[in-house]
Amino acid sequence: MTSPSTPPVVAGQAGADGAKPGGARRRGLDPGTWWMMAVPAVVTFVIMLWGITGASYWRDEAATMSAAQRPLGNLFRTLGNIDAVHGAYYLLIWVMVRLGGSGELVTRLPSAVAMAGAAVAVAAIGRRLVSPRAGLAAGLVFAVLPEVSLYGQDARPYAIVVALASLASYLLVRVIQDDAGARHRLLAGYAVCVAALGIVDIFGLLLIAAHALTVAVQCLRVTGPGTSGPGTSGPGTSGPGTSGPGTSGGPDRGDGARDARSLALGWLAAAVAGLLLASPVLALGFVQRGTLSWLSPPGLGTVENLRQLVGPATMADVVVLVIAAGVVVSAVLGRERLRASWPGSLPALCLPWLILPPALLLVASVVTPVYTLRYVLLCIPAIALLAGAGLASLGWVAGTAALVVVALLGWPMQLQVRTPDGHGDNIRRADRIVAANRRPGDAVLEFKAENFAQAYPYGIGQLTPVAQAESPIRSATLIGTFLPDPVVRQRLTRVHRVWVVEYGRSRPLVILNGLDFRLVRAWRTSDIWLFLYARPAVSGGGGSAAAGTR
Repeated sequence: MTSPSTPPVVAGQAGADGAKPGGARRRGLDPGTWWMMAVPAVVTFVIMLWGITGASYWRDEAATMSAAQRPLGNLFRTLGNIDAVHGAYYLLIWVMVRLGGSGELVTRLPSAVAMAGAAVAVAAIGRRLVSPRAGLAAGLVFAVLPEVSLYGQDARPYAIVVALASLASYLLVRVIQDDAGARHRLLAGYAVCVAALGIVDIFGLLLIAAHALTVAVQCLRVTGPGTSGPGTSGPGTSGPGTSGPGTSGGPDRGDGARDARSLALGWLAAAVAGLLLASPVLALGFVQRGTLSWLSPPGLGTVENLRQLVGPATMADVVVLVIAAGVVVSAVLGRERLRASWPGSLPALCLPWLILPPALLLVASVVTPVYTLRYVLLCIPAIALLAGAGLASLGWVAGTAALVVVALLGWPMQLQVRTPDGHGDNIRRADRIVAANRRPGDAVLEFKAENFAQAYPYGIGQLTPVAQAESPIRSATLIGTFLPDPVVRQRLTRVHRVWVVEYGRSRPLVILNGLDFRLVRAWRTSDIWLFLYARPAVSGGGGSAAAGTR
């Protein structure tokens, strides 16, 4: 975060990050600034570990546990039926469970590590596009965002998608800035990242559209008048890999056109190669697209809700204010300072990254619903990069104070996501209620909660699933298969006590009608309802029927 009194960077001087005069590109890391990349990673990882076991598994994490706690051969059979798009992630957690058990720390640790890795990539991008201080600020902003904590403590693949998107974007920046001789190696790494994005979560491939626009903008720059040739990060910028404004001796427009063509074709080949590598998962995802049937068309408030990527409304407003203030301060200090603090390559990368993935999903949802907020979490690093540039523009004192304010505004949500209900579904509490009150021979009926039994071993999984035809393992599915209601009612005639586990209480309970069951007790934990029914001869009159029997 450079001081406002810092003189503007001009041609022939060291750049904001210590780039050599004349635009010579530095190889490797500057030993004087490596810690500015390490600190965000350490801070992020510490924040991810803080309270990582506090929140209960939620229903999607229960699906992860269902997949991970079965024989490997059965897992492959299951992926042929459902959730192939998460197959690579399930295999990773399958290994983690074998190594360390099924507790929250073990299964959520890959997400925590992934977010720390994303923080490194964010800091590295900020360092290359603006300055090491902007990279440090961006990495720290990323670390304190509540959504980073929520999904960095989640046994689902979204944190890994964020990390891969950040790494792919860093490699793209290197492809644009480095010499053409290094481009093939970087593009090969980029292709691998794109493939990994598609294999881990096909919605991660939305990043390709954003990168296409970034590459197009760069090609227009290097072919336009006044360009400084290959390796530039845009006219008038002074970050690593640039020649600075006004540098003479650059190639003519013919050289710029050749470099633009080389960049465009190289990037396109790498993106297509990545897509081809991920194509088997894409094909299976299309076949299994029915798993998205739970999504509903987005409403008018959906765009406004995108600010949840930052955090609470006040926190999001302050982050926007920081970015705007950074631009204003830089502009007041002069045109050269504005170019140094806000190089054109920064919005060229971040704005498409931030806008296009949600926009594409929202447009597609007009035809068939495919949008939910966690599918666009890969956009979070773009927010952190813009905020980091804003903080750096404000100077050390004001920038640090603003970062503290941002962190404090997110503090209540940081605490909330670490409570037992922090992920929305407190399956752990529900399972312990059943464990404390169940009796041998108790049965269970589950409504929209069929995979809850896979999350914890205490109670629900010990009940007899009276409606189940085949178990999840036997049927090679995540929740098993189920019997028709007449068969279930016949089975219930041989049951003395039955637990009803219901998510959201959305279904009228009619299957027990006429079977002489009476409600003994009801519990609610988060959005999960538990109802214990018993026949009068067994209940013994020990507990009066709770109000609200349906």
